[in-house]
Amino acid sequence: MQITHERVGDRIVVYIRDEMGHHEARRILDYLDNIVVLYPVEPVTLDLSGLTFMDSSGLAVAINLHRALARTGRSLEIRGAPPQAMRVFRAAGLPRRMQFVDQKGEKQC
Repeated sequence: MQITHERVGDRIVVYIRDEMGHHEARRILDYLDNIVVLYPVEPVTLDLSGLTFMDSSGLAVAINLHRALARTGRSLEIRGAPPQAMRVFRAAGLPRRMQFVDQKGEKQC
């Protein structure tokens, strides 16, 4: 698993590559907690276009980040989720609660 971030315009874009499963979730959650603290006003984009696998632990990652950002009035955008990950997100009903876009920025759900 690789996780990096960069500022793009007024947003912080966090890139998660390879796998996001149970074993990687704790490290990802810790990294995202630091992003929330280090960038206290910026909205966040979670770019999942480099994922090769995601299990239900990805739901916890998305929900925790969404809640942390919402507490400070910020938004979360999830970009480029691969089909397997989108099936997990849809099954949990997350597209009704947060914004999912493709790599072009067009609504994914």
